[in-house]
Amino acid sequence: MRMPAATLATVFVATFALPAATLELLPCKLTAVGGRYEVSARCGELPVPLDPSQPDGERLGLHVAVVPALAEDSLPDPLVVIAGGPGDAATRFYAAMAGAFTSVARRRDIVLVDQRGTGQSAPLHCPGLDAEGLDWSVGDSVDETVALTLACLDDLDHDPRFFTTSVAAQDLELVREALGYAQFNIYGVSYGTRVAQHYLRRHPERTRSLVLDGLVPASVALGPDTALESQVALDATWARCEANGSCNAAFPDIRARFDAVMRRLGEAPATVTVPHPASGQPTPLVLTRTIAAGVVRLLVYSPQSAAMLPVLVNDAFERRYDRLAAQALMLAEGIGELAYGLNFAVVCTEDVPFWGEVDLEAQRRTYMGTMFVEALAKVCERWPAGVMDEGFKAPVESDVPVLILSGEKDPITPPRYVSLATPFLANHVEVVGPGQGHGMLAVGCVPHLVAEFVDAPEPSELDSACAERIVPFPPFISPLGPAP
Repeated sequence: MRMPAATLATVFVATFALPAATLELLPCKLTAVGGRYEVSARCGELPVPLDPSQPDGERLGLHVAVVPALAEDSLPDPLVVIAGGPGDAATRFYAAMAGAFTSVARRRDIVLVDQRGTGQSAPLHCPGLDAEGLDWSVGDSVDETVALTLACLDDLDHDPRFFTTSVAAQDLELVREALGYAQFNIYGVSYGTRVAQHYLRRHPERTRSLVLDGLVPASVALGPDTALESQVALDATWARCEANGSCNAAFPDIRARFDAVMRRLGEAPATVTVPHPASGQPTPLVLTRTIAAGVVRLLVYSPQSAAMLPVLVNDAFERRYDRLAAQALMLAEGIGELAYGLNFAVVCTEDVPFWGEVDLEAQRRTYMGTMFVEALAKVCERWPAGVMDEGFKAPVESDVPVLILSGEKDPITPPRYVSLATPFLANHVEVVGPGQGHGMLAVGCVPHLVAEFVDAPEPSELDSACAERIVPFPPFISPLGPAP
């Protein structure tokens, strides 16, 4: 199957000088998905051009938040936190993960910018897709998925061509100028590592250090690996259970039971009513094969959450669907906050046009099947390609200090991606978490390693031995907790 050619992307070369702006910040509260957690900050809105090549044209507001350093003797270079997705909001991500940044935040401001198209920065939401919850990426109907997505395109408030990584990096520089910082330290997770690397490419003199958690190299076109790596992670989950006496005894033939559950739900969805995880109100759910696959895809992001799968699958095999349905509702609540319009603006410019030939037979052998790549390819045939800097897909070459965090079992940004970037990063160190998945920030001693690195960004001197002692999570969790 031939995917769209790279020539669809618009090349964005020039840097347009804009007058320096100042940014008034007022007290505010940051909250995570569903209003959970709360972080005190100072927030403001920075007006920026929708089209950077038209500085006097239509404008939008970037939502900016600064969490002031706790100590009076604070340091002048803050840490910028860039969320993943693409489509997650930095302010929401930080509110959920603030505890992991405590050591850094003692003496450094934390700067958060909701990337244009996310959070409170002219969000590109797709209500029709939000309502579908977990259905998009593993649905059974390509045509229905494409129709819903293109309906969103027609309803967007802004031209999505100007909601790409290249423009986000330029926005970040405008924020730096407005706040008056000389340099940034930057933490990016998942897709956020792409934004961080491109900012480094464009503004090396303004970048003091980088922490890349779940590295996406500039040359990688995300998409075709999704189903393949997810299947690898699922197979590893079953293998861990089979190798553990307690898990294998409690959940025999778990692979066959999973296949049976998926086949049964594909033939006849189950209607389940469970308390909603946020409101507690009884909520009906038609549990389809599509939704079950969506739960699996998100749970295998990390071995910690994947450890729930033996219980969920075994219950479903015995036609007890309550726990699986509750997981679907809880995960859909978080996915519903993703700005799908921004997501497509990015991937239809920076990823899909660079896929080349996709092995559909290999996709077909996974539990996700071919729907993800087929639907995304069809969407991007119609979605307008956005602005992209010249050389955007080339490796980022730099001697700025870089800390790379990788989970050994990460199915989204697998550790093998790192070798595509490190030959060009002259001053880097990689820390791999044994048995860990996607996103290392909150695991074991990693928060302290990040703080040490940002304080003294000398990769050769970072003692990361503590990460080697991180213990992999047990292979399954029973209703009473993990096995000892």
